[in-house]
Amino acid sequence: MTERVARVDRLHISYSEVEALAREVGHAFYLIDLNRIQDNYNALLHAFRKRYADTVLAYSVKTNYTPCILSHLRELGARAEVVSELEYEMALRAGYREDDILVSGPLHEEAFLKHIFLQGVHINLDGWYMLETLDRVSRAYPERRFRVGIRLSYALPDTDWTRFGFDTSEAEISRLNNWFQHHGNCELVGLHSHFPLAPSHPEFFRERITGLIQAGSQFPDARLEYLDLGGGMHRSTSDALFDNLADTVAHVLETHDHRGKRPTLFIEPGHAIVDDAIAFVCRVYDVKQRAGRTLALINGSNHSINTMMWHDQFKIDLLRASGVENQPPSGEVFSIVGNTCMERKDLICESIPGLAAPGDYIVFSHVGAYSNVIKPPFIHTCPAMLARRDGQYKVVKRPETVDDILQTYHESVMTPSAPTLS
Repeated sequence: MTERVARVDRLHISYSEVEALAREVGHAFYLIDLNRIQDNYNALLHAFRKRYADTVLAYSVKTNYTPCILSHLRELGARAEVVSELEYEMALRAGYREDDILVSGPLHEEAFLKHIFLQGVHINLDGWYMLETLDRVSRAYPERRFRVGIRLSYALPDTDWTRFGFDTSEAEISRLNNWFQHHGNCELVGLHSHFPLAPSHPEFFRERITGLIQAGSQFPDARLEYLDLGGGMHRSTSDALFDNLADTVAHVLETHDHRGKRPTLFIEPGHAIVDDAIAFVCRVYDVKQRAGRTLALINGSNHSINTMMWHDQFKIDLLRASGVENQPPSGEVFSIVGNTCMERKDLICESIPGLAAPGDYIVFSHVGAYSNVIKPPFIHTCPAMLARRDGQYKVVKRPETVDDILQTYHESVMTPSAPTLS
């Protein structure tokens, strides 16, 4: 009898392997394919560097900050793009040097900004309050030079507005130019953009890089060293999308003179690196019939695999406890429901061909982006994470416990000072 094996892209795992792993960490876990991450990284970076050699890849840490992923990408040569002090610390603990970290994001406390400015860490400023902090720091250290980038927002065809960055209206650009002219030890060295809601089609990246180049022409005194295209690059079933993206972006860059200085191109992929490299594996506990539907209850939920509620379809493989291939009778389908007490919110997906049974395992593929890093300890604790490399497995995050959840809860008496009236 042939054993059922999950074969979703590069993920190959059998029922017996899952059972052996589950005995160690429980009947639900995330599985990271480090080889797949390496393949994705190499494919994307090679596609760009083949066409535009001055390309730097900085991994979007927010997409998945699991430490073994960060360490693996650092070993491959990636930089880290962070949008918070939390992610900055995560990158440092994964072995990144401050020189290899790019800071962006809309909100940072003044103490963190001051540290970034004084350490000379690469940063793209998002709003005027950051320039106000830079104003205070640059005045306190007049002998220092502060080199920064800014994030810009500009119109793209068929794309909704974005709340991030500085507007590219004539008035805003004039105000920015005036600010840098009056701060002699502050230098604008780069422009950054990121449009989370824009499509990932190459034509939209043409508009994005063109918008950055056109915006750069509005800063005549700036010696721009880099253009940062942000992320939004999604992995397809082949490398064709990466090649097409790189072709499109490189062509635009090569057909502009950039005032005689060739800029470095930064890209900040996250989804393209990790999404198809992580699966969620969980056991079927029960199967019920309700209102003409077959409902398979799993040890997981939308909070495990669909935290952003982006998915309306999943890539799923059913590993049968019986060892029989899932070859459904004509018309037989089932739905998957999660382990929370939410009635409709945890109906994960419907109309899956086949028949599930208690003891089977379901493998959800393509869940690497915004999954475990957003999963709350809601009703159930967070599951373990395993990583596989060259056929070898290791635990990279143990299952959480109640103690893990409660350790930050405590009571202490506060005696805030009364405000003084002027």
